[in-house]
This record gives sequence, structure tokens and C-alpha cells, in this order.
Amino acid sequence: MILYKMYCRLYQGVYRIVLPMLPWRQPQLLEGENSLTRLPALIKDHKIESVLIVTDKGIISLGLMDGLLKGLDDAEIQYFVYDKTVTNPTIDNIEEALTIYKANNCQGIIAFGGGSPMDCAKGVGARVARPKKSISQMKGQLKVLKKIPPLFAIPTTSGTGSEATLAAVVSNSQTHEKYAVNDTVLIPHFAVLDPLLTVKLPPHLRRQPGWML
Repeated sequence: MILYKMYCRLYQGVYRIVLPMLPWRQPQLLEGENSLTRLPALIKDHKIESVLIVTDKGIISLGLMDGLLKGLDDAEIQYFVYDKTVTNPTIDNIEEALTIYKANNCQGIIAFGGGSPMDCAKGVGARVARPKKSISQMKGQLKVLKKIPPLFAIPTTSGTGSEATLAAVVSNSQTHEKYAVNDTVLIPHFAVLDPLLTVKLPPHLRRQPGWML
């Protein structure tokens, strides 16, 4: 027990020293009303022709993505939607979305929704970057360490702030574990902060405190 405590103290001490030296990045922001309409042009500017969109059934049913999909069509950007993300996205969610990404030669990922679609999208990015590693092998700190595809985060709630963090919280439906994959490479490259995305949300979500309200 004493040796374990010493190990933990040493680990924490080293981590505090290393933390400021990590390659942090700030997402490039598109902000303000209707800022979502500018995203297709941004994607086009980065020579991306095909994207995976990770979302959930609730977002689809509310029609929040309709404008984005039309913009992608107009910009002649192919898109493939994965909408089966659940709360606390599972490894199965990530693997299903990854299959779509690979099958359609996608070059970027759009996360659309709350923290769960964003965590799922980050998991897909991690698997693309580390195809020989499982999600469980990347849990914990700094086990991705390779560039993920361009990640565009579009938050629709004022929840976790996952559009600007290095963490992806994942659950394993087989073992009932829940853990985080933490790596600076998982910080989204771009974030769209469009307050109009909250207009169609249920009242209990609109009442959450945050930048959108």
C-alpha cells in the first residue's frame, strides 16, 4: 500500500511537470447566429470531400441538421450519417461509426449534438489514428499520440464543453465499465457555436446554464 501511494504521488508529480509541455490546441471557432452555414465552405477550403457525421436520433428527429446537410450538398461534399449514438457512447457505437468512416473513405468527422456524439466522434478519430489499438487499450492518459482526422464539433447543448476538451468518455456494454480516453490530439480542430441550434431543443435543455443562453 505504501509503495502504491508513492507511485501515485510520483506519477502525479511527473504529470504536473509534463502537462504544460503537451501540444495543446485551441479549436478554431465559428461563432454567432447562423455560423453553422459557414461550415461547409470551411470544410471545402480544407480540401475535404467526404465526411462522417456522428449524431443521435434526437438531433435527427428535431431537424437540427437539415441546414447543414443542404449546405454540404450545395458544396458538393459527401456525407455519411451515424445516428445511433447513445448516452455514454459505447465501444460498439464507435466501431459502427468507424466502419462507415472507412467504407466511404471519409476524410473528416463532424460531431453534432451534445457530449455523447462528440465523445463518440473522438473515439472514431482515435481509432482512425491508431487502427491497431482498441479503445480499451487507449483508456487513460496520452495513449493515442497520433494525429486524428479533422474534427468539427457542433454543440447543441451547454453541457460538458466537449467541443474544447481532450477527453472522450466511453462505456463498455459488455463489462459495464465507463472510462475516459484523454489525449490532446482529441481536442476538436474546429467548433461551431451557433446559438440558433438551441431554438428547437426541449425546454429542459434550453434552461441549462452556459454560453448559449
